[in-house]
Amino acid sequence: MRSTNHALASVATVATWTALLLVLYVVLISAVTPLEWAVGGVLALLGGCAADAVRRAERPAVRADRRTAAALAALPAAMLRETAELARAVARALLRRGGGPAADRPVTVRLPAGGDPAVAAVLLSATPGACVVDIAPGRAPEMTVHLLGGPARAASPVERALGVRRRA
Repeated sequence: MRSTNHALASVATVATWTALLLVLYVVLISAVTPLEWAVGGVLALLGGCAADAVRRAERPAVRADRRTAAALAALPAAMLRETAELARAVARALLRRGGGPAADRPVTVRLPAGGDPAVAAVLLSATPGACVVDIAPGRAPEMTVHLLGGPARAASPVERALGVRRRA
């Protein structure tokens, strides 16, 4: 039933926008030849499809749970701690201390089943010490996260609140 409603909403959006854009096209040109009708119709249909994509994107389905609330509560402390870590890493790099390559590198983390990978990616990437670079879908999605300090770094409060587990 739900997918039928979504399909009907998409058809209605595409049809409405296609008709409106085609009418606007015809009104704005002086003489309409069959070729201009065809070109206008195709472009109006593309515009209708784009309008439907915008409609679907403006109301994404987000699943938030207790873990999300805990991660939001842990976010300010994590941001302060990781900002200090980032400042130290930048100072070391500027002063050329520690010589070798940085320990920062991507790690793979697994979300618990039922977790929303989009919400987890936003919360993890909101801190200066982590950046989600890839999400592999699945029942328990895996995310590739670039961590300041690499895999040896202790889990952040946001990671612990979300219940993510680093893959060994």
